[in-house]
Order: sequence, then C-alpha cells, then structure tokens
Amino acid sequence: MLQYFNKTKMTNRFFLLIGVFLLLTSCSTKKHLATHHFDREEAYPEFTEADSLIGTLSRYRSSFDVYYYDLDLEVDIENQFLDGEVAIHFTAVDDLDTIQIDLYENLAIDGIYYGADSLRHHRKHNAVFIEFDNTIRKGQDVVLEVRYSGHPVEAPRPPWYGGMVWEEDKDHNPWVGVACEGSGPSIWWPVKDHLSDEPDSVRLEVTIPEGLFCVSNGKLVNQTNGNNTTTFTWKTQYPINSYNVTLYLGNYEYFTIPYEAEDTIYDLDFYVLPRNLEKAKEHFRQTVDVIRFFEETFGEYPWWREGFKLVESPYRGMEHQTAIAYGDRYKNRKFLGFDHIIVHEAAHEWWGNAVSVSDFAEIWLHEGFATYSEALYVEHTKGYEAYLEYIERKTWRINDEKPVVGPHHVNYWDKTDNDPYNKGALILHTLRNAINSDTVFFDILKSFYSRHKYSIVSTEDFIAVVNEKTGDDYKWFFDHYLYKNVSPHLNWKYYFNEENFRYELLYRWEFTDDNFRLPVTIQRLNGKISRILPENQLKRVLGLTGKDIRINPDQSYIFLREDKDL
Repeated sequence: MLQYFNKTKMTNRFFLLIGVFLLLTSCSTKKHLATHHFDREEAYPEFTEADSLIGTLSRYRSSFDVYYYDLDLEVDIENQFLDGEVAIHFTAVDDLDTIQIDLYENLAIDGIYYGADSLRHHRKHNAVFIEFDNTIRKGQDVVLEVRYSGHPVEAPRPPWYGGMVWEEDKDHNPWVGVACEGSGPSIWWPVKDHLSDEPDSVRLEVTIPEGLFCVSNGKLVNQTNGNNTTTFTWKTQYPINSYNVTLYLGNYEYFTIPYEAEDTIYDLDFYVLPRNLEKAKEHFRQTVDVIRFFEETFGEYPWWREGFKLVESPYRGMEHQTAIAYGDRYKNRKFLGFDHIIVHEAAHEWWGNAVSVSDFAEIWLHEGFATYSEALYVEHTKGYEAYLEYIERKTWRINDEKPVVGPHHVNYWDKTDNDPYNKGALILHTLRNAINSDTVFFDILKSFYSRHKYSIVSTEDFIAVVNEKTGDDYKWFFDHYLYKNVSPHLNWKYYFNEENFRYELLYRWEFTDDNFRLPVTIQRLNGKISRILPENQLKRVLGLTGKDIRINPDQSYIFLREDKDL
C-alpha cells in the first residue's frame, strides 16, 4: 500500500499523500482489521430465483450451443419501440426437448417457430422455456425463429446500469445506443444470455429513419434505402460476447487514420458527430500508439479482418467488440497526458473480448487486466516512477469489502464495487513484483493471451500459465488476493538496539495463511535494495546501517503497520 518511512523527516508531499490516503479510505486500518473474517451473508445480497435462472448453466442451456444469431430489427426512435426477429442457429449438444433462452419481461414474444411449427413456450422472470414437439437429437442443427416487440428498458446510468439510451445530440438529431454489460443482451433481444456461449458470428440488420447512420460490430455489408428509412446490415466473423453486440444510431461523420503494422497498413475507423469532426481527427491520433503498444505487450490485435472502430456515444464508454463506444469529451487527463477511456476500452479488445470469462464472478480477468493495461501504458509513456504513482492512486480506491472472485451461477457483479478493476490491477502489479523478472511476467501475459484468445477462460487457466512460466506454485498468492477480502498486513518495528549498537528490523505477517510467502522490498536512503520474506512468526534483520529505510517502495498490495510492541 502506501510507502512508510521510519525515523526520518517526511516531506510535505508525503504528508499530503497521507492526508489524501486517510480521506479516501476512511480509516482503512480499522476497516482492514475488522473485516479479515469474510462473512458471505453480509457481503452479498440474498440471491433470487431470477438470479439463478440467468446465472446458472442449467440443462436447458447446456444442451445446445449457439453458433450464429441473425437479428432483424426495426427501431422506432420517436416511440422508443423495437420490432424484431431473431434466427437462433444452434447445435444440440445432447438430446433435448426443452431449451431456455432469455428476454426481459417487458418485451413481448410475438411467436416462436421451428420451420412451419409454432412452438409452445412459457416465461419465468426473464427466462423463456421453449418446448419442441419432437426430441431434437444430439448433433442436430436447428434454426429457431423468435419474433418480439416492445419498449426496451431505458438505461438508468449507462454503461454501468444498462439498457437502451435514447438521446439527442446538441444539434437535436436522434442519438441512440445500447450498453448492457451486466444487465445482459436479453434487455433488448432474445438470446441465450450466458457468458459461456459465444456465437461464432452475428448478423445485425437494422432499419431506422432516413438521414441517420447505424454503426455496429464487424463489417458493414449492405446499406439500402426504403420508404423514408435506411436499412444497415453489419456482420461479424469472429466469436463475440453477446453483451458486446451493439448498435449506434446518429448523424455520424466518418474518417480513418492509417495504422502501420508489421507487414501491412490498416485503416482505423472513427464515427463522430459532425460538430466534433476536426477535434476528433486530432484527438484520436493517440489511438495508433495505444494499439501498437498493446500489440507489442500482449500480442496481435485480435480482430484485424473486421478492423478497429471508435464510435462517439451518448454515454462515457464501453468495449463493444470492434466498435468501441467513446463519450469522454475529447480531453486528455492532465496527469496522464492521454485519454483514459481510449486506453481502457481498447485494452478490452484483448482482455474481455478476445479472452473472455464464463461467469461475472471472475470479471477481474476483464476489468483488472484492462485497468492494469492503463498502468502499463503510463509506464510506456511516462516511465516507471509514473507507473508506480498510478498504481498508488488505484490502491487508494480499493474497498476490500468482498473477495475479488464472487459467487458463481447467479450472474452477480456489483457495479458499485470497483475492486475487480483496481484490486485486480494491483494483484497483477504485486504478482510482477513477486516474480521479480519482467521477462517472465510479460511472457505470462503474452502466453495467456495467445493460448486463449477467441475462447472462454477461468482464473485457474491464468494460474496455470503463471505456474508453468515461473516453475513454481503460486496458489498461495491467488488464494489470498482473490478469495480473501483483506490485504496482507505487515507489522514491523525498526529501531536502534543500544545493547549491540546496531539497527534492527522486526516484522511478521498478520491475516495471512502460513504458506503466504510474498517477498517485500526494503530500500535504504543510499539507494540499496534488499528483499525480505516475512512469515506469520516474528523475524528480524540485523546489522542494517543507517537510521532510515523505506518499506515496500515498489507498491505491492500490502498494508504496512508500525507496531512498537513487537
């Protein structure tokens, strides 16, 4: 956590950091000491049948694998109304006669068809159970058509609390979007709403009032004019998280910026409001360096066949695959020198979109990795000391009220809890310190990405790569940082022993298991660096020279507590 000094005159800057730290964490020492015993009932809400229906991979979901969605949608902007039809292409994984898809209750199902047959169905909360007249055999391919209509939920606070966004731009043109991470895509179309099942491809055909433009995922394959309407057809050719399927409707201007890859030149695509066109052309130039850095650090951008798009949106941002939402006023943060939204959302093309989790319980693999990517970009642009300062800022915002990995099978993700973002990033930073080899650490990131892009992963998959590349077992590390809700406390005492005329450091862990073995760095004012390996039993370092030391200057996520009674 915060860097501590012993027996030294602190600078004004350090006093300022202490004050801000205490203000932001609201007496975090007491909080950490009080909550080291994790109480599930207090930390999580009481889960309902609706939570289980959306979060559990029941036999009504696991029995079929969706490989293609064909969505035909008409958007009545004036009345905020959707009228659509979805063809769900799936393969039966087992023999089945009933399946579950999902659609929010406020949207009506106008009919479900298998060929010429109209199928029976019933709804329970947002789950739709569909009964086939005859058994569908394992391995059989099925095309199911679902017709629906209604007024979708309007997003109360996009993108954190999702739904449709019905806005006007400053020139009074309609400006419409959707953001549904967490809420789920069933908020606006019928879908198997479970993260574990990514379709191989999606086609989205959208009919809107003439004069507006529609942007979506993948490539624009067709655009036709009708009776005061325009129909746009977009299609993806890669696997895609269903919550990433999206649309943007507005009065858009389009431009490109060239990106020189190793063996070709790609066009980066940008869709912005006309009044922001010139500003955007300058501001978005930084995107080239962002993508190049992430390619060098993690591996090749995963969607080059469909390109890279930034789309101005009526909400702050969202990592929609190949069509990232941008709504952050074209301003770089002064202390960063770059646009945080561009960096964070672009990082999700690697972490979250290409490498995806099957349950929101492990969303740290999306958000923690993307947040840590911000810190790495700070290191790339401003150097290692700026990187450490950025890490420290993230430390202040950690709550430690719940473990980073939450409960499975209930679609649970508390959007008010930023720990999957900030603590997730600190876990990766602390792992980097523990490994103590950037060569090994960055090989872990690249290998994890290259092995698992276009697929579903778990935390165990990441741990397996860490163990393989380090030749060690890091279960002790992840057991504490992911499944406990308290930082390791390092209790310490540094003093001059008058009996033997030398300085001594006493130290031990608190709130850790016996196998916890995180190295901690000590820096003396002469710059000399050494590492100690604390245990739950009291240990000491003898013969230190000089009265001043700095503990944990590399900002591992630990809580430092001076204890004069040691």
